[in-house]
Amino acid sequence: MQNLPDLSQIDWAKLLSVSFTLAPAVYKYRGVLARVTDVLAEAVGLAALGGGVYVYTRTLPQIQQAVAQLAADPGLITAERLQTLDQLYFGSVGLMGLGGMLAVFGLIGRIGASLAGHRNRAGAPPRRK
Repeated sequence: MQNLPDLSQIDWAKLLSVSFTLAPAVYKYRGVLARVTDVLAEAVGLAALGGGVYVYTRTLPQIQQAVAQLAADPGLITAERLQTLDQLYFGSVGLMGLGGMLAVFGLIGRIGASLAGHRNRAGAPPRRK
């Protein structure tokens, strides 16, 4: 119980003043923040996709070698190595899937914002929510 923070020491007035200052700024720049979020999601997605491809290309040949060694000499060390390589392999596939989805959703967000901007500039009335 000694690790819990003492909330009585927080200066609530400063916290409220920062909140009331920050909220209008976030509301004012929400379009820019949405674009930044989409670009950031796309960049992180592409980095994860690249990392997954790198691990996949390094792991797949080693799995084939470990399977051949396990068939020739079924030992505990080879089986443990194969289990570790399997985890790396499936982790890389998951990382590629996650990276691909992040990149695609970031791109979709940017395209959607671009289309909404073109529609608003063309004089079309804004859609109601």
